[in-house]
Amino acid sequence: MITEILSSALLMIIMIDPSDKILLVSLLREDFHIEDIKQLIVRANLIGFFLLILFALAGKIILQDIFHIDLNALRVAGGFVLFKIGLEALEGGGMVTLKKEKNILALAAVPVATPLIAGPAAITTAITLTAEYGIKVSALAIVIAILTTALIMIITLYATENISKTTLGVFIRIIGLFTMAIGAQMMVEGVGGIFLKLMKSTTF
Repeated sequence: MITEILSSALLMIIMIDPSDKILLVSLLREDFHIEDIKQLIVRANLIGFFLLILFALAGKIILQDIFHIDLNALRVAGGFVLFKIGLEALEGGGMVTLKKEKNILALAAVPVATPLIAGPAAITTAITLTAEYGIKVSALAIVIAILTTALIMIITLYATENISKTTLGVFIRIIGLFTMAIGAQMMVEGVGGIFLKLMKSTTF
């Protein structure tokens, strides 16, 4: 079970994608006080945590019982979104666009908590982890991923002055490549699952 929790947590961390949170903190550091940014980090990660837990608990019921959406179809959609995010990072070296706000905490729910933390790929992963391993493993994976994301953002907050924008851009492009690969893998698994389901339904 420990292996399942750790592997699920790693997958959730990748889906949340801390790289664009690093860029986000770097951008905010130029315009806002460090204490305000820390409050934003805490609030945004708490909101993101509750959203992911909500979908982990009720996502399968909402999707399958209400909207009749197959989990494999969700994997394909989530993988496509993740692939697109990775492609944008690879081409542009950044994934964050912010509207100018006088009150930094106004950014906590949107766009930081969602979609930057609890985005389509992370929500898809929360639902599929619950379906595959149960709510206990999924919830622990979410807790670990959120704590890791918050820690990375806090570390970046204090280290950002020593990181050049060029270095940051290179790092984000590398992460973007891996993000594209994970998105492609999710789509392949989703299409494969749909194909197998169709084969079983046509087998007499």
